[in-house]
Amino acid sequence: MVYSLAIAAATAVIGLSVAIYAMYRYAHRYQVDEQTISSSRLPASFDGVKLLFVSDIHGHRIPQTVVDACTQYGDIGLVLIGGDLREGGVPLERSRGNIRALRNIAPIYVVYGNHDYDDDIRSLEVMLREEGVRLLTNEAVLLEQAEGGAIRLAGVDDPRTNREDVRLALGGDGANDDLFTLLLAHDPVIADRLLPEQAARIDYILAGHTHGGQIVLPIIGPLVTSKNVRTYLRGWYNNGEERRTSETASPRMFVSCGFGTSKFPLRLAAPAQVHIVTLRALS
Repeated sequence: MVYSLAIAAATAVIGLSVAIYAMYRYAHRYQVDEQTISSSRLPASFDGVKLLFVSDIHGHRIPQTVVDACTQYGDIGLVLIGGDLREGGVPLERSRGNIRALRNIAPIYVVYGNHDYDDDIRSLEVMLREEGVRLLTNEAVLLEQAEGGAIRLAGVDDPRTNREDVRLALGGDGANDDLFTLLLAHDPVIADRLLPEQAARIDYILAGHTHGGQIVLPIIGPLVTSKNVRTYLRGWYNNGEERRTSETASPRMFVSCGFGTSKFPLRLAAPAQVHIVTLRALS
């Protein structure tokens, strides 16, 4: 009896160890995901422009293999980082290394996430400035093509810690209302906080934070069941309802599974991702 229990316990330990190792390996098996943003408000000069969107890097390193995989998709116009570039205890130089790896692809725009505030935010801000990264803290930039046409890229500070100011990010009331607008935000809860007049001025939102559930168990679902994860797990959303196509009313929101991990360096059924986002102008 004792011998049987010992065998059973050893088998359980081995099985758990194998499962944990498999989830660890899965968390470091990065995939490049392709998405499309389509709009009749997008100028024709931006048709075909590609963006790289990555969120929630945390303490992970971006390997050269990921950079090489992204460049296989052709010229990328911008890199957008959706917050949580780091977390508490992550050396600043590791985040700098990730920025330099991504900067080899294209110029970088970034917003803050909640974990970016785990350590002194000033040192992170200085590093980003030194590396030529454009930080969007409740502000917008005008992106223009040489042949004409412009769009607005807006970014809000971390909604998770209530630092966002959408009105400020959009440039006040009614400014440049005719511009196609892409909003970069860390937490998808931003979609629930938009006033109707603000939502009408935003075409698309790119967000992260949820990690796609990070560890998603068969039948049970995500191990972490916060409201955000339950409402905005991953993929495309419009007015709180998940949609898998691009032709819906604005604003549409895409939620990334993210690149890194938090709390545990493990993933299951929620792949680590970077996204190649292609802009398409609808006639």
